[in-house]
Amino acid sequence: MPRLTFERAIAGLETKSDKIRALAKAGYLRTEISSLLGIRYQHVRKVLVDAGITEGLQKEIQLEREPVVVDVEEREGSSTATELTSWEVLLRAGFHFLGEWKPEDDGFQLDATAPADKGVYAFIVDDVVRYVGLTQRGLRGRLNAYRRGYERQRTNARVKALILEALSSGKRVKVLVATPEDGSWNGIPIDTAAGLEAGLIAMIQPTWNILGVG
Repeated sequence: MPRLTFERAIAGLETKSDKIRALAKAGYLRTEISSLLGIRYQHVRKVLVDAGITEGLQKEIQLEREPVVVDVEEREGSSTATELTSWEVLLRAGFHFLGEWKPEDDGFQLDATAPADKGVYAFIVDDVVRYVGLTQRGLRGRLNAYRRGYERQRTNARVKALILEALSSGKRVKVLVATPEDGSWNGIPIDTAAGLEAGLIAMIQPTWNILGVG
């Protein structure tokens, strides 16, 4: 039996919470509900969990910053996991090699000039994707924030410490970036960069993105 159209599923409903529950019961996925209603995935998930609607919920990645919460499948097979975490996955997908973090005095410096565009970035250690992030304000400023790593900015300070640890061990820390154009779905604007970040975290599960893992 085909599911109800979006308009019919929410007909007569006024609150976002009612619409979220109605769409879920009509068979819409959390990601679809988030896009259709123009709200954050976390909001959709919380409403449904509070309502006891947990179908399709599998595993939640716990991230340091206000998280991109995603439902992920468990990976099986070491060879598959290795392929998924290799930086070649990102290069094949269209990411560009920007440069490397280089040791400098008590910190580090990027040996290239990052673009001012918004986008997705990744830190690579030993050809393995360790961290994936998103910025809406510009890659240049966001990457500089990791270099500064102020203590009151917990994520920046934590990732800065991880970069310093890798560099002090003689490892190379490379930076990849992608600046995808926004798109649309059935006339609804889609933030492609945000979707790309969430998809990569779900697929790769980078160790630096996950709380308690270094």
